[in-house]
Amino acid sequence: MRFITVALAGCAIAIGGASAATAQAVQPATPIVAPAGPLIPELIGRWDLSFRSPQASLDTVWVIEPVAQVSTSVGTIGNNPVRLTVTEVRLIDGTITFTGSTSLGALTMTGRLDSDRITGTFASGPVRGDFTAKRRADGRVMPLLQIFDHAVGTFEQSLFTPAPFDHDWQARRTELRAQLESPTATERDMVQSVRALVAAARMSHNSFYIPFASETQAEAPRTTPVVTSRRLDGDIGYIRIDSFVEHPEERTRLDTAFAELADTKGLVIDLRGNSGGNLGLAMRLGDHLFPANTPSGLFATRKGLDDAGVASMDRLPASSYRIHDGYTLDQFQTVLAETGAVSLVTGGHAPAYTAPVALLIDANSASASEAMAAVMKETGRARLFGATTARAMLASRTFPIDDGYVLRVAFADFRTPGGKVAEGVGVTPDHSVSGQPEAVLAAAARWLEDVSAN
Repeated sequence: MRFITVALAGCAIAIGGASAATAQAVQPATPIVAPAGPLIPELIGRWDLSFRSPQASLDTVWVIEPVAQVSTSVGTIGNNPVRLTVTEVRLIDGTITFTGSTSLGALTMTGRLDSDRITGTFASGPVRGDFTAKRRADGRVMPLLQIFDHAVGTFEQSLFTPAPFDHDWQARRTELRAQLESPTATERDMVQSVRALVAAARMSHNSFYIPFASETQAEAPRTTPVVTSRRLDGDIGYIRIDSFVEHPEERTRLDTAFAELADTKGLVIDLRGNSGGNLGLAMRLGDHLFPANTPSGLFATRKGLDDAGVASMDRLPASSYRIHDGYTLDQFQTVLAETGAVSLVTGGHAPAYTAPVALLIDANSASASEAMAAVMKETGRARLFGATTARAMLASRTFPIDDGYVLRVAFADFRTPGGKVAEGVGVTPDHSVSGQPEAVLAAAARWLEDVSAN
């Protein structure tokens, strides 16, 4: 019987809803922590990992690599919304057990190694499910320092403000780069170093990762609708939007929902747990709620600030902004890159719903959901119920880096139509409602019934 145990320091992966990754900044990690234990050659390489359970799911990427050909380093180089620490890996006759912890509690992963695939089960706190790991064909080719320099340089050039890159930040960059010159430095160390610098900016919408395999391929047809709707008691309509995706079929579902609920005396729109997404579906929602073009947010890049000679978009003159009402993300990003400042408007391109509206939000309503909540509140178009939003509202874009890595950068700052900051602040509800989710919906329905009766 072959028995191998490897202790791993500071290894991080994520288990949880992938949507959580659209809005959070990657947490800093201490790089260059040498792992302990013998080398396990069978595990060396990049691995696509899928975690599935009734409570949560995640697709991410691991890198398992040798350190000085005597020990093993394991790290997550894919999106990592929930931190995990693996303290030990055991390989016994093809059966692998990973033990450690996550923010949910203690973690155990037990699987069977079959050449380029590991399948098994995991448990962390209350979450139980299955996991699959498949060895990837790609790997690192470029030197660690080249990837580090490319990623950090792109971040410095593309972030909407140079404010984070002060003396302390530059000193930290120099320190981390020097550590990567060690002959025992690993790809995991490089990723942690870049992530530590990105996190030091203390902003959402910034991350550094290898995309899961399916993220680089054509997206498969969705099996679960993002938009769902129904009638509630009291002739109240209800529309839930799980995320703002770019799929035309979801726009059609939204159009159908509004058509079917057009005769209701009030409407609940549920954006709880909606971590944002792309532009199209959010713009279409605005078209159904506003009968004419209505400002829904202001965006400015560093180019926009530099062209105007100002340090903050709060000082940008109104003439700097180009009005944009398109549906596609590519169009929006092209206009924003060209002009440096965009005023996004929505409304007037669909049959408008005119009855009262209640909007449900919570701490997981992020990004585009926060922009929608802000315009609904500031214009008085809807009454907001629930809890303060995620405080993560910036515009981001991705840049390709070496060896398959992607850098996501908050390249544009955001202000609500009223000129307010949402990043780090969020949007507060008109009616704060705690307790079970049903309580929030019930409070919104009662308000709609009361306001429609008057």
